[in-house]
Amino acid sequence: MISIVLFGCLLIVPALGDQGLKAVDLFHQVDKNGDDRLTRVDLDAIFLLFDTNKDGKVTPDEFVADWQTFNLGNQQEAQTLFTRADTNDDGFIDSNDIPAIFAFFDQDGNGEVDISEFLTMWGDLMLHPSGIGSVSVDITG
Repeated sequence: MISIVLFGCLLIVPALGDQGLKAVDLFHQVDKNGDDRLTRVDLDAIFLLFDTNKDGKVTPDEFVADWQTFNLGNQQEAQTLFTRADTNDDGFIDSNDIPAIFAFFDQDGNGEVDISEFLTMWGDLMLHPSGIGSVSVDITG
């Protein structure tokens, strides 16, 4: 299984160039136990990195500023990703958006996001930045 994940990463990271390397770095910043899997709590931590005033809500300004501080891409990419991650269109990313975001990344539905899933879906977001709408997923089953 690990070899499949590594093979997937080898295909995805070069295709994304610097974005792939930045995505791997972001993934590893929150994968505290180093098992190349993110739980829902780990994914929450990604968005908490962007909540600079620690009020539980990531505003567009916070997201764009931190996106550029973390050198993840340009302002347009940040704005597009913010819009897609604000799944309920209330103007900020918070705990209400996380279930849909997690479901978007957890492609096999096993309750964890492995590095291959993360990079694949991150690549989809980066390769289709002008996609209409958000990452909305029906979480009601």
